[in-house]
Amino acid sequence: MAKNIYTSDNAVNNSDMLLLFEQIGLENAEVTHMITKAKRKYVDTRHAQKISQMHSSTYKDGWYKTYVYADGKRKEVVRKTEEDLYAALYDFYCMQEETPRTYSDTVDLLMKRKLEQLNRSYNTVVDNRRYLSYLSERIQNKPLEEITEEDLRKWLRTEFMPTKPKETSLRKILQLLKELFRYGMAMKLCSSNPAEYILFDDYVKDCDLSRKTDEQRAFSEAELSILREDALKTAANPRSLMTLLAMETGLRAGELAALHTADIEDGFIHVHRQQLRDRSNGKQIFEEVGYTKDERKHPHDGRYVPITDACANVLRLTEELPGESEYVFHDKDGNPVVKDSYEQNLRRRCARLGIKTSHNHAFRVAFNGRLINLGFSPSDRALILGHAVETNERHYSRSDRRRLDDIRSRMV
Repeated sequence: MAKNIYTSDNAVNNSDMLLLFEQIGLENAEVTHMITKAKRKYVDTRHAQKISQMHSSTYKDGWYKTYVYADGKRKEVVRKTEEDLYAALYDFYCMQEETPRTYSDTVDLLMKRKLEQLNRSYNTVVDNRRYLSYLSERIQNKPLEEITEEDLRKWLRTEFMPTKPKETSLRKILQLLKELFRYGMAMKLCSSNPAEYILFDDYVKDCDLSRKTDEQRAFSEAELSILREDALKTAANPRSLMTLLAMETGLRAGELAALHTADIEDGFIHVHRQQLRDRSNGKQIFEEVGYTKDERKHPHDGRYVPITDACANVLRLTEELPGESEYVFHDKDGNPVVKDSYEQNLRRRCARLGIKTSHNHAFRVAFNGRLINLGFSPSDRALILGHAVETNERHYSRSDRRRLDDIRSRMV
């Protein structure tokens, strides 16, 4: 007896389907091709992991492999041909359809959608997945439909908040949980959003609310002087010159690495590019994009930073770097300096000089403080540094002991 393809009052069996294909003039090879193509499409809409061809000295050289998640565990799937691998994945996901999708399954689907449909960067997806993996295995292995608001609140209260997360981490995990369950509802994997009414304000009091002092966030004038003197001793190293330009302009590390000689124009530095790190396809690469950090959603041709006498001196030193290049900071072969290389050099330099603060951002905060002392308005400072006025006032304007001491001296 032929097996029914559809179970209903008007069931269609395999013999009926074969008869239909014959009537419309399809050959067996064509039918097979159509089914194979349909199976591939079915798998591609569900499988979030990369499929790659193996290169090995064993008999499996040239075989295809990927990974699937089952029962909360990552499992390798290997087949001799890509077609065989797709067939195995098709069987796996058909079996998965018979059981409810778990939290972990849904995370995979959402991350795949962000990469392939929403044009999110690989780095963003990795970061999102890291936050969503904080939940306990008990919840991650649970069908999405069965996860309750009580489950999430219990995890927050007994597991997550005792770790004393920063406010930003708490806000991010709640944001992503709401997004995950909204996606689950759209995909008919759950009927409600148990994270919808879990509020940031209910838990923020248990976060780590400590703040870095401004002395920790910015280089002092004395530290800037030490760094300047040290960098000038190794002016043949482009990373040393990046240090010098950072303290005179407040440029971000990625902006320094992407600076072209053509961007130096008429007494200004035109800052409109940045170098980004991308970890897609299992490799770490650095790419240059035509927008700065604050312009990702609304590009407006960057900003212009005035070239002071001190800044001009640094730029003159860059002209003496060996090699020809379109980049201001480059190696002897003309390749741009990788921003991570510059930041590592800065950390080592600070450690050697006994300076506790060791990140490029401290130059931006110090530069902003210098502009405050010179009497520049918040809007002028934001224009030069490349961010919103509110951001400048909230994160860059210093209120430390050094500034208070200066105020007191003027009041006496």
